[in-house]
Formats: sequence, structure tokens, C-alpha cells
Amino acid sequence: MTADIRQRLPGTALITDQPAPMIPSPRRPARPETQRLYKADWAAFEDWCSARALTTLPADPATVAAFLTEAATSVGAGALGRRAAAIAAMHRQCGLASPAGDLAVTDILRRARRSAMPRRPPPARPAALIRMATRCPRDLAGLRDRALLLLAAGGLGRAALVGLDAEHIRFTAAGAELSERPAGIDRATEPASERTTIVIPRGSRLAVCAVQALRDWLDGSNTRFGPVFRKIDRWGTIEHDRLGTDAIRRILARRAPHHRRRARKATPA
Repeated sequence: MTADIRQRLPGTALITDQPAPMIPSPRRPARPETQRLYKADWAAFEDWCSARALTTLPADPATVAAFLTEAATSVGAGALGRRAAAIAAMHRQCGLASPAGDLAVTDILRRARRSAMPRRPPPARPAALIRMATRCPRDLAGLRDRALLLLAAGGLGRAALVGLDAEHIRFTAAGAELSERPAGIDRATEPASERTTIVIPRGSRLAVCAVQALRDWLDGSNTRFGPVFRKIDRWGTIEHDRLGTDAIRRILARRAPHHRRRARKATPA
């Protein structure tokens, strides 16, 4: 069916392999990369329809809706919208009405956009983390956050920071050695050989030295064993439970230069 319509109707082969005369259209031509993606999306639609003995040109709106509904389980909202656009583009090239404008199709795309996971903000750069650390006050929360921010600037990820234990830190003349537990290994049964050592060198400037900041926090909090980075309540009491990765996100947001504290109860972290 698809091949017959392509032979009868002149059109631009943005998705097909065979060139054809351009149909005058007010639309701007798609970029080469978009054409390549449209071609792959159309091929996926053709294969899906072929497996179910369904017509691709012209495609019934119900067929397109079923195709997108199934695809929504494996692709994101952006890719889903592009597949609908590829189907619409092929129909326009063949002089056919696009089924992508049908209410059933647009409703699927709308629901996919609503349920899409929001993009995470890009991680702060080391220079920004160091600037945030230098602005931390000298109270307990400030000591903790300063050490945390400088270690993060040195390359430690959130999982390594929250998993750090005091008994697995060894200070040396050159810096500090942190013994990291691999993800997915139980603390009670882990063999010592499974741990990896991260070396944090001393900084050239004491004010931004991650090793010194870590020692200041351990001394100030009187932490000798157990979780290094822990919650501090509004009264300044250090809790025993370790911070979670979400608490680190809140600390980063609170210490960011653009953040302005308001007169409201803050969530302790």
C-alpha cells in the first residue's frame, strides 16, 4: 500500500531512499539530522504496522494512537512526539491528511509530556562548589557543608559522600585516604578487599583545603566512628543517621549564591 501511493503521488523523499520532486510547501525543510531521525521513526512505524497487517499510508488515527501508546512504554515524551511528527511529515509529502492531528493522538502526546520526568539541573562545577564552601559560616552546619562541598569539588559523588564512615578515613602527611564501599555491598558482610581507596591531596591554600575542612568537621562534631555526614536539627544537635543524597541536593541549593533565605521553617538537613 505504501509503495503504491508513493508511485502515484509526487512528493519529497525526506524519509525514503529514492529522491522525488519537491512539492511546493510553506514549511521549512527539515534539517539533515531531523530527516535521518524521521526516516528511522517512519521505518519503525512501517515495521510495527507490517507485523499487524495495518495500513501505513494513509494511516488510520487509531493505528497511530495504538503505535504511540505502545512506544510510550520504552521512549520518552520527546521521542514520542518526533515519531508522531515523522508520520505526519510522510503523509504531507504524499498529499494526504495527517492522522497525527487527531484528538486521540494529541491526547497521548499530552499525557506523555505531563508524565515525563523533569530534567535534573547540571551539577555544580568545582569552582562554584569552592566559592560556596568559602561562604559557609563556622557553626556546625557550616563546618559540615564546607567539608562536603570541598570534597565534592575534589570529585567525590553524592553516593561516596553519604556512604563515608569515619573509621574508613586515614589522614596522612600528603592528605587523606578515604576507603569507599562499592554500591550494592552490604556494610555488615562486605570483605575489606571490596573497598576502594580514594586519595584526597592537601590543598595549596588552607582556606579551601578539603582535607583540613574534613578534619575540622570531624573534630567539631566529635565524630570518631559511623557516618561522617549526618543531619543537624534546628537546635544544633547532630543526629546519628547519615545524610541521604536528597539532603545533599538541598544543601547545594541552600549554599548556592543565588539562594535567599526566607523567614520560614527550613527543612533540617
